[in-house]
Amino acid sequence: MQKQSFEYKGNWRSKTILALLGCMLAITAVGCGNGENRQNRVQTYGHDGYMGYSNSNPNLPGRHMSLTYEADGNMVEQVLAPIAGIEDTQVIFNGAAMHVNLRVNENLTDAQVRTLRNKAQAVVQYNMPRYIVHVETHK
Repeated sequence: MQKQSFEYKGNWRSKTILALLGCMLAITAVGCGNGENRQNRVQTYGHDGYMGYSNSNPNLPGRHMSLTYEADGNMVEQVLAPIAGIEDTQVIFNGAAMHVNLRVNENLTDAQVRTLRNKAQAVVQYNMPRYIVHVETHK
């Protein structure tokens, strides 16, 4: 009988697989360890109290927009400015009611004053839907 040595010569396949696994592990560790690449970070909601909803709906009242009587009064004067025949505007708020007093040109007839009042009523009510609008005209 011949003696066979029991030395482990190794299997070339297992050495190749171990080497490939080591390379893949090294590549993975280097690729994930880059702290400068922040594109893959999780995006959170904006801290606006609406879970980021105000970022997609800018008309939602938030911290950058305030609904005040002063701002509403300025808006009424702005929408009534293009209407001819109005000389002065006074806006009075009483809760949900808005009273708009218009001083109109004295040369207007009663029919023109009624038309002007109806037009002003429609314009203000369209632009300020949250108020019950009352318009009065005075010469």
